Amino acid sequence: MQRATNESDGQAALDGAALQQKIAAAEAGEREQLLGEAVRGQAAAILDHITIEDDTNFLENGLTSLKALELTRNLMTLTNIEIPLVAVIEHPTPAHLARFMAETYAENGGGAQ
Repeated sequence: MQRATNESDGQAALDGAALQQKIAAAEAGEREQLLGEAVRGQAAAILDHITIEDDTNFLENGLTSLKALELTRNLMTLTNIEIPLVAVIEHPTPAHLARFMAETYAENGGGAQ
């Protein structure tokens, strides 16, 4: 994941332009893989760098409602895919969430509308 420092508030701002280009150019299977990498990376950062595998359950590894909100926002910023907060609960592993995101991307013709 690419991070850029936001000098005005001192917090890291996510820059997903490169990832969004890769997602747009990817075939369906590769797109899901790219999204899976993004989900695992963001989840690892938010859950204090624990090892995140495709079948790691978010809730069983300390995902709170605030962390779920942060994960959802970060992923939407990185990918430009609209993700409802409940998606993290309904799709509780990186593999499931990445599949949901890939399907959402395909249904919407690519990215947030």
